[in-house]
Amino acid sequence: MVIIFESLETCMNRNKKSVKSDLKQLIILLRPYQWIKNLLLFAPLFFSGNLINHSIYITCTGVFVFSLVSGLGYILNDWIDKDNDRFHPNKKQRPFCTGDITGQKALLFSGAVFLLIILCLAWFDLPVKFIYYLCAYALLTANYSLYLKQIVIVEIYMVALGFVLRVLAGGAVCNVKISHWLFLTVFFIAMMISIAKRVNELKELGRKEAVMHRKSQVGYSLNYLNNMLWACGSITLVVYSLYAVEHGELVMYSVIPAAYGIFRFIYLTDLGKGSDPIKTLFSDGQLLLTTLIFLLFLALVIY
Repeated sequence: MVIIFESLETCMNRNKKSVKSDLKQLIILLRPYQWIKNLLLFAPLFFSGNLINHSIYITCTGVFVFSLVSGLGYILNDWIDKDNDRFHPNKKQRPFCTGDITGQKALLFSGAVFLLIILCLAWFDLPVKFIYYLCAYALLTANYSLYLKQIVIVEIYMVALGFVLRVLAGGAVCNVKISHWLFLTVFFIAMMISIAKRVNELKELGRKEAVMHRKSQVGYSLNYLNNMLWACGSITLVVYSLYAVEHGELVMYSVIPAAYGIFRFIYLTDLGKGSDPIKTLFSDGQLLLTTLIFLLFLALVIY
């Protein structure tokens, strides 16, 4: 009897460890560290000078729901790309590539996340316009994962539009009109970040493996991507400068750290460190400090 109970206890402990391990891997599939991109939903509220009011609570809810939707997009993307990701030194560690998570488990988990999204939309009084942008983002990411990511140049545009939809959703959730210059700034800086990622892939993997990892890489060369990178960086600086000038003399001085941040990011990309904008931001002290100075200066001027 003692042996039987010990065996049952051992099995239960193994099952608990297995459940914890699966849950950890499923959360990894949602890529929580990438959710920092969804802080763009706060941009309209921040730049309008209304960050410290009741709208921040509804915006926080919007960010949470948007993060769940983006997480579902990452799960779909990782499942479709699991074979190609095995050619990437970092992405090959993702749960689908390692076999830690099966498609069935991911499907059940996705269903639970989707149910949570529906409950949030039903419980919280989120604007209908925000829900439209949320659906548009979901459709965009799904089509990107299924087909559009294979089309040269178009796939970079789709990623940039995803960032723009974040800003538009942020404006919709707090009922703030989006500045045309802010719209263009976000679009071109998102283009720059997406291009930097592809530059890094070509440098790190080499053309043969880069094409195996991302089919659209067959249409790019380092020279072309570098030209696009500088073009988008320059346009970003110009449109943000126009935004700054339009909003007064003090805001204009924020162009100085903005320019340094753009040039620093391009410099890091040239060194092969631009594969992930989030990791690049937090791993480079100068870029992080410049970003903090930029945001702090704007906060002092606007508020």
